Amino acid sequence: MREEPAVWQRYDRDKLPQGWAYPVGRDQVAEALVFARATVGSLSFSAGTLRPDDLYVLRVYWPSDAKARYFHSTDFEPYPLMLSVQAVPSSLRLPISKALRDTWLEQAMEWARHAPRRGNAWTASDHHWNLIYRPDTGFIVDAG
Repeated sequence: MREEPAVWQRYDRDKLPQGWAYPVGRDQVAEALVFARATVGSLSFSAGTLRPDDLYVLRVYWPSDAKARYFHSTDFEPYPLMLSVQAVPSSLRLPISKALRDTWLEQAMEWARHAPRRGNAWTASDHHWNLIYRPDTGFIVDAG
């Protein structure tokens, strides 16, 4: 059995239909997280919508840490960040993979590294960093 890297707590991977592939692998993501000194609560390789328009290739999500504490619940994760790599059409795997390795993985991991350090006001609400690929315009970052 493969040992999980210390850069995430949970890992899952969807099985993909023919014609779809993940643009980067688990080892590449682990290497980028280690290099950025970032930790996430979960790493997910997701099939996504399986539509070739607006491909959400890479998603980093910070869920609000201002959860209700009904009945003194203590369900806050020490690493609430969620990182998702989404499937792309196999025909686009190589160019998207290259762009991720050359530019976008580093930017996403930097965002992830800084997220828990942004202060109470920021961490008390939901935030995201999404890398979207559109065949007609290329890559777009949607962050908020």
